[in-house]
Amino acid sequence: MSPRTKEQNEIIRKQRKQEILQAAIRVYVDKGYVASEMSDIAVQAGLAHGLVYYYFKNKKALFRELYEYMMEESKQYTKTFFQQEGSAYTLFESYARIVCERVLENPVTQRFYMRISLDVHHLYTLEEFSPFEWIRNFMSQMTLAIEKGIQQGAIQQGDANLMAVQFWGSVSQGMNYLDQIQQELTTQGIPDADRKDQLKTILDQVVESAISLFKPK
Repeated sequence: MSPRTKEQNEIIRKQRKQEILQAAIRVYVDKGYVASEMSDIAVQAGLAHGLVYYYFKNKKALFRELYEYMMEESKQYTKTFFQQEGSAYTLFESYARIVCERVLENPVTQRFYMRISLDVHHLYTLEEFSPFEWIRNFMSQMTLAIEKGIQQGAIQQGDANLMAVQFWGSVSQGMNYLDQIQQELTTQGIPDADRKDQLKTILDQVVESAISLFKPK
């Protein structure tokens, strides 16, 4: 067997890191940052303990990379989404629905986002990282889309920055609520069809509430 090329080794390295990061999400959601151990992540990933340290020197380094990866992925998706052509009002309605549907399909990711905000202080000093600055950057594309919508007459007049904050706050709380309700219905043993109908009704309400502030008067 011929030795692997440099490119093949790089592909394997990236795949392995992704496996570790995905395992870290699941461990973190179950245990939180303080209680999570590198050994837990190795077991979750199906890897030798020492191999995790080969890719990340310690838990803090691993979770910093995980946090930055997840936040950048979210920011880039949002940026690309709102750069689409079309009515600003329709874009916000579609965005709210898509991110809420993702919570129901993959609740672990949403639980990571909800919980990690409480643990950022374990990863960074205030001088190294500002959560408020990140949120502002994350919502900047929403703000631009709102400004464009106001100019088009598709969105009512108002402070675009404030409206972006209000929209994302409503969506975030709605996603958290959907996750909680889904867990409760599953625990209660509600049949799949009934559970989906109830969750769809709540999801529709979340979307309607989030975009209500945009409706032109």
